[in-house]
Amino acid sequence: MLKRIFLFLLILIGLGLLYLCFWPVDIEPAAYTPPPNPGLTGVFAVNNKLASAEKVIEGVGVGPEDIAFGPDSLFYTGFYDGRIVRFDMEGKGLEEFVHTGGRPLGMKFDKAGNLIVADEYKGLISIDTLGKITTLTQEVDGTTIFYADYLDIAEDGIIYFSDATQRNRDVIKEVWEMQPTGRLLSYDPSTKETKIELDKLLFANGVAIAPSGEYLLLTETMGLRIHKYWLKGPKKGQTEIWTDKLPCFPDNIHYNGKGSYWLACPDLRVAAVEQIMDKPFLRKMVYRLPTSLTGAEPAPPHGIVMEFDENGTPLRSLQDTTGVFYGITSANEFNGVLYVGSLRSQVIGKYKLN
Repeated sequence: MLKRIFLFLLILIGLGLLYLCFWPVDIEPAAYTPPPNPGLTGVFAVNNKLASAEKVIEGVGVGPEDIAFGPDSLFYTGFYDGRIVRFDMEGKGLEEFVHTGGRPLGMKFDKAGNLIVADEYKGLISIDTLGKITTLTQEVDGTTIFYADYLDIAEDGIIYFSDATQRNRDVIKEVWEMQPTGRLLSYDPSTKETKIELDKLLFANGVAIAPSGEYLLLTETMGLRIHKYWLKGPKKGQTEIWTDKLPCFPDNIHYNGKGSYWLACPDLRVAAVEQIMDKPFLRKMVYRLPTSLTGAEPAPPHGIVMEFDENGTPLRSLQDTTGVFYGITSANEFNGVLYVGSLRSQVIGKYKLN
């Protein structure tokens, strides 16, 4: 009898190992060694300064990813359901501007007053003052722009924008896989030509052109770093690391017009996840386990935005551990007030800067 029980247990263990090692899964992890995590220390030390921010709009829609300030002195933002709405600086007069039929993410106004939008599903689009939508580009070099994410517009009108990934719309799967398929693209309205500027990026995201126009900054969210990509001069086409000393996943980045940049982070780094980043086979095994067995629990909401000087040195951080402002994906400064958008919440906040 004991032999039968022992044999049965061995069979169960063997089947369990076969499942953990070989059961087909819908991810294909790649090895990656993340840069060191500075943690919430020094400039990044935990604080609740952002918790005092005012709510500009709330409950209008999920995921106000980015905020653009228009020539009509109104703010514009987009939601998961495809709507782009506009409102004044106090959140009043809110109205629907247009519905893209996709998922509007990063947005900026061009010199002609058109709202240029990186739409996850529609590619790069332009919306005129009457709400007419024109598709600028949906492909490059014979490949589809899979996940248009963020953009900035150079002085000469060229639009630089990110194609975050060519694999997954589920961002969690991007973390599991760590496959470098993100790209930085450019679109020239005068020639209607789309080019690949950079590729092999781990979820290409925020784009911010320097005031000099000589380079741009590009956040690589899953790579946990920000690149400087030279647009002009002897270094044109070259890249270098602007900073890789971040305690969180970098998202959108904005120049504030007076010598510094604001970086938004939707999530803090997780040590337990990073410990297996360089072990693809182990990641597959863990992925096969039920969530109840991994002990993985959602991290408590922690909103964080950071200010950097032009050399990538952190100056300060604003945080919220109360759960009001979290999943932050954009921090735009207008006239001394910081407006924060979010990937997951239904709130846009404004924080008066010192």
